[in-house]
Amino acid sequence: MEKRTMIALGLTIVLLFVFQMYFTPKQQPAQNAPAKKVDETGAVQTKPTAPAQAENKKPTLRVLAETPLLRVTFSDLGGGIESVKLQRYRETVKKDSTEKELVEDIKPYTYLPRISKIENGQTIDDGTYFKPDKTAVTVRDQPETLIFAGSLTDGKRIRKIYTLYPDRYTIDMRVEVEATDKDTALMDFAVISGKNQNTYVFKGPFTYNGKEFQQIEKLKKDIQVDRNYKYAGLDDGFFAFIWIPGDESKFPLTITKTETDVPILRSTIDKGMLSGRLYFGPKQTDALKALNVNAQKIIDFGWFDIIAKPLILGMNLSNKVTHNYGIDIILLTILIKIIFYPLTAKSYKSMKEMQKMQPIIVKLKEKYKDDRQKLNQEMMELYKQKGVNPMGGCLPMIIQIPVFFALYKALSGAIELRHAPFMFWINDLSAPEDLYTMTVAGFALPMRLLPLVMGITQVIQQKMTPTSVDPLQEKMMLIMPIFFTFLFWGFPSGLVLYWLVNNVISIAQQYYINKKTT
Repeated sequence: MEKRTMIALGLTIVLLFVFQMYFTPKQQPAQNAPAKKVDETGAVQTKPTAPAQAENKKPTLRVLAETPLLRVTFSDLGGGIESVKLQRYRETVKKDSTEKELVEDIKPYTYLPRISKIENGQTIDDGTYFKPDKTAVTVRDQPETLIFAGSLTDGKRIRKIYTLYPDRYTIDMRVEVEATDKDTALMDFAVISGKNQNTYVFKGPFTYNGKEFQQIEKLKKDIQVDRNYKYAGLDDGFFAFIWIPGDESKFPLTITKTETDVPILRSTIDKGMLSGRLYFGPKQTDALKALNVNAQKIIDFGWFDIIAKPLILGMNLSNKVTHNYGIDIILLTILIKIIFYPLTAKSYKSMKEMQKMQPIIVKLKEKYKDDRQKLNQEMMELYKQKGVNPMGGCLPMIIQIPVFFALYKALSGAIELRHAPFMFWINDLSAPEDLYTMTVAGFALPMRLLPLVMGITQVIQQKMTPTSVDPLQEKMMLIMPIFFTFLFWGFPSGLVLYWLVNNVISIAQQYYINKKTT
């Protein structure tokens, strides 16, 4: 490898490091903060308040609704949803893991949707108790409806009507508020707290207006959403909550935050009624397409979307035969190496020629050591005469970078790869390998085999690669595998597997080319 190749590899390491550091999990504030109120202009003000539950002595009555896909807990306090668990997904890969929870206790938003009246420009949390029409709901072959009825402190009645389905992740909701022209109410959705700290992919609020899909990376201030939006929601990485308003419920929407910086959706009810669909489920293409609002747009891998989605599609197709995404990643790596083999062979030839030209280049550097411009001209002329591309050795590495990041995004956000096992102890390709953990001086030190083997193959590959640098620089380059091993230590095991197989195939290709050219 010559100087430009070293620079390219160095830049690759910097990119990997920055990418990993940029997506370092951020802890959510744990302390209780003062609650918020909304003034007449819609601006958020701060006012210490206690959760509604603290003001009520009546025991909370809960109604459990079960479908083949969802386990939903409703509460008579507020007549809202207190918990949503996904029957087909688990929190972790452990056998005793609980079901994936999408709604959490975010005080004072313990239930949702949380209805509040606005009087004299201030939000009043009535802490209303509702009477359910059923004590339990079991959905099997046909939809079932659950109705909560209650009254506000001023005597005005509220009804919340929910419909659950046997084959959908959606819950139909209709809220009826007895109101006059002067009455206004707010409805808050608080569902995803960000407890899952894997933030390799986007997490947060999003909206879609029928033309443009928008992800809100940083919610620094309240965002007003046009009343003609098609849907809005909260992304949790592999899962999402989506609010799809009914045609008669095109009220303005505000994206704001709770006291603990958890994003919520807030809608105004100024006509006494609001209806729509609540989606609690995986970011899975077929389930999202079934919503018929172009909801599959939430499956977005950013800049690498155009590469990541074909990779996932290809792995899904091969998985119908292999039933093992680890094998699919290996097959994908082999396919990529076959496609780019002509370029790899050409690159290897270029590096061999560069190695042969090194004595001539040394003489040119000595001859034109005081004339940099002339030196560059002579070297370019030499490259032209020999038909050598000085950047040829970098091309295979440069091409791998977009594929690498695309697979990184896929492993961190594609629901198909979540908790996907490979073999032996590698039981989740979307997470770092967990062979076993040592405790050293009170610190947990995870031991991982794949990154170590990958580092060894990196050394072998580097030793086999023709180089045009001096012996001292060559020795310094041996530190590269150490950097790569360190950086890959916390990457998803599927990504490490991809790079390991890529190295092994590269070693085999270089061995073959060596035999062919000698």
